[in-house]
Amino acid sequence: MDNSLICSILIAIFFLSVNLGINNIFAHNFSTDDDSSFLTLINKILIENRLLNDSLTINSINSGYSESIAHTKNIEKILSDILVSEESFSVDSDQFYNNTIIALVVANLADEVLRNYGHAFGIPSNVMLSMNFSKVANIQNMSSNKNNMSTAHASHLPNQANETIMIDRDSYHNAIQISNRMSELYNDELKGFLSNSTNVIHAMSRLANALINLNDYLEAKESPYKIMENIHGEIHPNLQVAFNLTLKR
Repeated sequence: MDNSLICSILIAIFFLSVNLGINNIFAHNFSTDDDSSFLTLINKILIENRLLNDSLTINSINSGYSESIAHTKNIEKILSDILVSEESFSVDSDQFYNNTIIALVVANLADEVLRNYGHAFGIPSNVMLSMNFSKVANIQNMSSNKNNMSTAHASHLPNQANETIMIDRDSYHNAIQISNRMSELYNDELKGFLSNSTNVIHAMSRLANALINLNDYLEAKESPYKIMENIHGEIHPNLQVAFNLTLKR
C-alpha cells in the first residue's frame, strides 16, 4: 500500500476519534499535541492488528471467524469515513519521538483500557474516565444483585460470579491487549529514563508497579472499580510526575 495512502488513513482515523470523543472533563485530561495523537493512533492500529491475528488463531473456529468479521466491518467503517474526510494535522519530525510524547501515548492508552474494560462490564465510558468511584460501585452493585436474582436456583463454580457479569468479552480482550502494549512502551522506551529528582525516581518505580498490577488485575477480571483505582490513582498521576505532563485547563 502506498505510504501516502497509509498516512491519510491514519490521519482520518484520528479526526474520526476526535469527532466521536466525549466532552466531559475527566480526572486526568492531559494536554496533547499532534505528535502524541498520531503516535497513539499508530499504537491503536498495532493493537487492533494483534487482536485480528488472535481472532484468526484461536482454538474455536466459529468464534474466531465471527471476531474476524467484526474487525473487518470496523475497518470498512473507518475506510468509509476516510472517503469524506479532508482533515490533516501537523507532526513535528524533530520532536516526534521523545519521553514526553511516549508518556502521553501511555496515558492515552490507559484511557482506552478504561473504556474497553468498562464496556466489558456494562459501565459507561464517561463513568470510567471520571473519578466518580461511587457511581461505578452503584452500577456494579445493581448488576450483581440482578445477576444473583437470575441465578439463585442454579449451581455454579466458585469463580463464575464475575464471569456472568461480563457482557462483552471482545472489549475485555481489547483491554488486556492495550495494557500489554502499555507495558511494552514502558519497558522499551521509558524504563531507562534517568533523573536526579527523588520525586521522579519514586514516580517511575510506582509507575512500573502500577503497570504490572494493571495486567494482573485485568487477567484476574477484577472489578471495574479496581481498574479505575489503578489508572486514576497510580498510572496517570505517576506519568504526570515523572514526565511533567500538563493537564488541560
